[in-house]
Amino acid sequence: SENEFLEALTILKSNPNIARKLHKAMIKELYSSMNNDLEDILKEGSLQEAFTKITKLSEENTSANEHAWRPPGDVTSHLRSLDAHKIKEATEELEEQVNEMERENETLMRTIAESRSRIRATNDNVMRILNCAPNILQRLEKTCKQLATCLETIENE
Repeated sequence: SENEFLEALTILKSNPNIARKLHKAMIKELYSSMNNDLEDILKEGSLQEAFTKITKLSEENTSANEHAWRPPGDVTSHLRSLDAHKIKEATEELEEQVNEMERENETLMRTIAESRSRIRATNDNVMRILNCAPNILQRLEKTCKQLATCLETIENE
């Protein structure tokens, strides 16, 4: 039925309109093919001759020693088994990409940590210099005044 057809192909679940159209087209094609085959058999003549031809062809194509492969009865599990290899390959490829990205992230994190530690060290040096600057400035002003006084004394003598 149409619902079984829709359930069989998971890709069609997302767009049921396409599934209905495809189902109708396939049913129409099946019926027209069956009608054409029946008309060909009727044109050839006897049904008995057609059945003997079909029997002969099927006997020639089947081997008694080999077991023919048959898909499982559940269409969804059959389709999944065909996709399992592709899914496994895609999963492995994605795992490789994730591992590569994680390695790149670790490298970037190390670089960021090193840069942050350099920035902290530079910031600490700047803060130390800024904290010492008023004392140094006072000493320089005092030294400047002393030198000015010495210069005046030298000039006056």
